[in-house]
Amino acid sequence: MEALHQKRIRRSRGLAGFTLVELLVVIAIIGVLVALLLPAVQAAREAARRAQCSNNLKQMGLAAQNYAAAKNTLPAGYDRTKEEADKNINFSKRGVLTSMLHYIEGQTAYNQIVFDYVNKANNDPYADPAKNVVIDSFICPSWTDAKNTPTAAPGFEYQIGALCTYSGIAGAIRNRGETLFPSDQGFGDIPDNGALTMQIVKGAASSSPFGGSGAKNLLIGRARTLKEITDGQSNSLFVGEFVHRECCFTSPVEDAPGNVRPWYLAGYKDGPYSMKVAETTPNACVVRDSRNCPGAAGSTLFNHLPMGSFHPGITQFVFIDGSVHNVTDNIELEVYKDLATVNGDEAVSIAL
Repeated sequence: MEALHQKRIRRSRGLAGFTLVELLVVIAIIGVLVALLLPAVQAAREAARRAQCSNNLKQMGLAAQNYAAAKNTLPAGYDRTKEEADKNINFSKRGVLTSMLHYIEGQTAYNQIVFDYVNKANNDPYADPAKNVVIDSFICPSWTDAKNTPTAAPGFEYQIGALCTYSGIAGAIRNRGETLFPSDQGFGDIPDNGALTMQIVKGAASSSPFGGSGAKNLLIGRARTLKEITDGQSNSLFVGEFVHRECCFTSPVEDAPGNVRPWYLAGYKDGPYSMKVAETTPNACVVRDSRNCPGAAGSTLFNHLPMGSFHPGITQFVFIDGSVHNVTDNIELEVYKDLATVNGDEAVSIAL
């Protein structure tokens, strides 16, 4: 009887655990499952981020439609005033982003903006109560860096503040007879064929110490009327994602925020922050300063930097009619420029 009891004990002990081989097999199976599930989890997270980003753009499209219903124009992309240009004021805060605040529940933030800061005691564009107000609709969730840039090197204070990872579309240079508005600062010409555009006016006459006087041409803001959109609102880009950093041979060569700017600043002199000309396809790897990329073919002007996103292979845009579509990185440049213009009479054939 005792021997039988001991035998049963030995059998029960033999069934109490796993062998080393069995443990290794279980670990290997778990590892394979994790390897299979992790891409699916990451894809699901990216899909959620992309959906929220699309919703942000949708809000902007609806804001533009509501703005147009009230004023019969789109918001001005960069609404630099004649007074600001005449007086060579550095920064303007009037633009498409600040104009849309009324229609995306941003009225409180709008009321804090000091638009005419040069008439205030400290004359400081950065001393703005709205500077650090994060507008969630202006930040794509795929932007993994800080939403608010707290500090910057001396001379780069324009980077400080709550960021916007979207930019308006200022047309495309087609060399088809469109008017080009030149930049005195060398930021790049702006054509007259985009949803967001500008205009040239004569400034006040000024005397020169070398003799003679004359009125300087000034680049200022202008709102696009709806009747000027002859290509159709459903065929014309309005706002898209913009996350550009200096890029050298397919790799970014600078830290955030790169060329992304705070939403409360619409632009510097005649260099808009709130809109870009479609000169290269989305997510193109370009540098503003070729010194940051030895061996690069050249540099891209600030007004012509590419739109782009952190979504793999695509950038999302809202069209003037409020519809949101994905544009692939490998879209043909001429087709992309067709979409970027509002009055080119192009027949755009692309599955968006």
